[in-house]
Amino acid sequence: MASRRLPSLKALRSFEAAARHGSFSRAAAELSVTHAAISHQIRALEDDLGAALFHRTGRHVELTEKGEKLLAVLTIAFDQIAEAWNQAGARDSATLTVSVEPSFAARWLVLRLGKFNRAHPEIELRLLPSADVVDFSREDVDIGVRYGLGGWPDVVSEKLFEATVYPVCAPALLDPQKPIRKPEDLKSYPLLHEETMQHWINWLEEAGVKKPRWAAKGPLFIEASLALQAASSGQGVALANDTLAMADLAEGRLVRLFDIEMPDEEGYWLVYPEGGLKKPKVQAFRNWIREEAGLGPPGDPNPPEMLTPRGRGKAVR
Repeated sequence: MASRRLPSLKALRSFEAAARHGSFSRAAAELSVTHAAISHQIRALEDDLGAALFHRTGRHVELTEKGEKLLAVLTIAFDQIAEAWNQAGARDSATLTVSVEPSFAARWLVLRLGKFNRAHPEIELRLLPSADVVDFSREDVDIGVRYGLGGWPDVVSEKLFEATVYPVCAPALLDPQKPIRKPEDLKSYPLLHEETMQHWINWLEEAGVKKPRWAAKGPLFIEASLALQAASSGQGVALANDTLAMADLAEGRLVRLFDIEMPDEEGYWLVYPEGGLKKPKVQAFRNWIREEAGLGPPGDPNPPEMLTPRGRGKAVR
């Protein structure tokens, strides 16, 4: 087969971007190069072709007839290249990648995944523990669960749980010589902290304890699941997020110390890109986790709160 005479791919990309945007500057921004670099690449194409591809009038550029013909062919060619590349490197379309806040993954989600697998054997789950904001335009992720206030940029945020916190500990930690009858009695026990000492201070003040400065000491854990693990092994008293402590409380590894609870401004949210529910595997996971969270099946007359890039609303059904 005879070798093909082809122009520079870099030059063709520069031309296609400039023609699509109608601007050398916007093409430069898209390709992360300078305006001069775009101009140089296009000039090289024109010299090689022996014809102008753009009419240049001040800051504005318009395609010539030859430029329009070249753009039409390049658009098809680049689309075909992109599709071939995606097919060559794509994961199996039945694989669902879920990016999950680590403590939620360890303490809630993995305990229930068997149900999802039995209901959807055709979907292969891939879990990625992460607390970072998901960038669906750059990351190989289909859907995620995050902890926070919702409303992250460029994603749909659908609330799964309202969180409350209260003190818990292992039954073996409780000492009859140091009974815990009122919140002030916690002073006799190690307090386990998650990320900041302030959570305990806030809860104690909510419980009516004045100036609980003594609460600002004790081990500090970067993740809630670690603090709960330490509590269940008898190392101290933790402030439990009710969603994460559910299994330990049900199975007796932890006991709740007071009825006093403090609402958490933050909560757990399902996040996905706009249009993400068009994928059946994403829709299947979203419907399943909503039911597991007690939000009801699709069509629930009281759908959960949802935040989109365009504002606040109700979850789609």
